Amino acid sequence: MDLKKEKTGIVLINTGSPDSPDPQDIRPYLIEFLSDRNIIKVPPVIWQSILRLFIARTRPKKTAPRYQQIWTPNGSPLAVESRAQCDALNKRLAKAGINALCEVGMRYGNPSINHALQRLEAAGCSKIVALPLFPQTAFSTVKTCKEAIQDQVGKHPNLSLEAIVEGYNDNPLYTQALAASIRDVWGYRPGSKLLLSFHSIPLADIEAGDTYVEQIEASVNQAMELLGIPQSDWAIAYHSRFEDSRAWVTPHPKTQLAQWAAEGVSRIALVTPGFASDCLESLYDIKSVACDYFLTLCSQNDITADVTYIPCLNHREDHIDLLFNVVKKAIVSIDTAEKPTNLAQRRARPLDKPARVIECPHKPKPRHKQK
Repeated sequence: MDLKKEKTGIVLINTGSPDSPDPQDIRPYLIEFLSDRNIIKVPPVIWQSILRLFIARTRPKKTAPRYQQIWTPNGSPLAVESRAQCDALNKRLAKAGINALCEVGMRYGNPSINHALQRLEAAGCSKIVALPLFPQTAFSTVKTCKEAIQDQVGKHPNLSLEAIVEGYNDNPLYTQALAASIRDVWGYRPGSKLLLSFHSIPLADIEAGDTYVEQIEASVNQAMELLGIPQSDWAIAYHSRFEDSRAWVTPHPKTQLAQWAAEGVSRIALVTPGFASDCLESLYDIKSVACDYFLTLCSQNDITADVTYIPCLNHREDHIDLLFNVVKKAIVSIDTAEKPTNLAQRRARPLDKPARVIECPHKPKPRHKQK
């Protein structure tokens, strides 16, 4: 397969973060994020007034100290790690002789998806592959990234969106990298516990066909088998519910941690496998809040706790191996697919013939309703 011909642009999409940890920069980011109908399903005519008059005026001041706690001299951890992943992937592509270039485009905030497309177009790319950096798919992550990239590419007549990668949790390199990242930081001992925390989603999304929970359970089981940790010594939790007006996937990390503390467990580790990069949720909600919560519970019971936070995959070499494998497969898939005979025809693809979707093979049936 000749991977050196027409240049392909790869847009690495993640959630994004504010430009700074200051309230004035958090506010526009928050408005963009909470204006997404995949996140908040209240009709805009009602929601936008609530969002702009109340939430966007008060929440940035409450959120700012959290961002300030995790901010780095080079920016948000998510932005820093995303750039590192992009740089590492570009080096890997160049070494392999693949005529492709990666750029980071955040779903919300900067650098935007449109900014990434502009840079790729200026670099001579004509074909675009979108890679949302979420191993497991969900309406609130991969689906919204897919909609955004389709909308933005439509504003660039010289670009053709050829493929969208939807999930890669079934790629063996993912579970291998996850297992290795845990093993590198924390050694399992019988009786110690491992909590794997993922962002929660509304139960209504599951009832509507979102297979997020099944994907999580499948990949976690595979990783735990690689580590040799029995099911009695690990648990899955779901953090960061936005509000309480809807029912969400449970249990919350605090629920599981309280149970372990009550049982006299003293040695635990926490990891957030659903994030490709450390971010506010992994570093604040889990590393700071959840870890401190367990330490406090143990202290109240006169137990000395041993708590370990395991970082996200970030720009580990085995994570870059995984992303390179995913990107290469996507490029090969569009080069081997039957195509129109010239670029002009391809750019004129009818709206009812969207870009190829590269799905993770594990697409189970919708889960039964949780109680």
